[in-house]
Amino acid sequence: MDKLKAFFKELWLFVSSRIFLLNFGKMLLVAALLFFFVSTWLKCYTHHGESVSVNDFTGMHLLDAKKASASKGFEFEVIDSVWMDGQPSGIIIQQDPRPLARVKEGRKIYVTVTGRPGPVRLPQLSDSSYDYELYSARLSRLGIKTRIKEEVYDSRQEPNTILYLIYEGKKVTESDIKNGFDVMMGSTVEFVITKRYSNEVEIPDLVCRSLDEAVFLLSSAGFSLGEVFEDETITDRNSAWVYRQEPDYIPRQLLPVGSQFNLWVTQQVPAGCPTDGGDEGF
Repeated sequence: MDKLKAFFKELWLFVSSRIFLLNFGKMLLVAALLFFFVSTWLKCYTHHGESVSVNDFTGMHLLDAKKASASKGFEFEVIDSVWMDGQPSGIIIQQDPRPLARVKEGRKIYVTVTGRPGPVRLPQLSDSSYDYELYSARLSRLGIKTRIKEEVYDSRQEPNTILYLIYEGKKVTESDIKNGFDVMMGSTVEFVITKRYSNEVEIPDLVCRSLDEAVFLLSSAGFSLGEVFEDETITDRNSAWVYRQEPDYIPRQLLPVGSQFNLWVTQQVPAGCPTDGGDEGF
């Protein structure tokens, strides 16, 4: 028991000594300073759970977005660029994180911006894509505008059939497209296409037709009958034959609908015409 009392007495004298207390105080001070610096560093590193709201950067130029978010330390990374007609390059159209999301300061913002237009190769013409509407839709998806410059009457082809293209005032043929023809995205390509109906109609060949047949052909084509001149042989106008017409027949020559024709008729089949009234002359 005496030994135990002596041990505790010596322990008390040691811990209560000036040297021990001075060293122990220094240890506590070092521990407190270490704790303060570590907690401060962790708070700066992790922002201690603090978050900020992400701005809505859509519609802003990338440079303006960087300036507007400088106080929050956001970094921007462009992940894609998309050309949009009428928009300058560098405009933010999508962002991640989304607007108003809560994130830590210094967060990286991933954006999609508008880009500059580039060259686009015209698609090949095929049996189906000779149709203006179909081909125009394909070009529209590629960012190319289209416009009909001229419609040409052609009774042999389907309406809206592409005859050729015009780009920057120059004719573009099917051969040019096969060899590879580039146009700028956002530019306009003009088309010359066919139409089935026209304000002009081919002149019919009325010579060697009976008068009744000639009148029917004129009416069917949208022309009108002017004067009918009879020669001295006429005894029955209903069975008369046309031996001259005005305007004259010219193959594939067109006249406006409603044009007037004058006819000269005779009683007998004109010389050189088939006597059976066949279909020669169509």
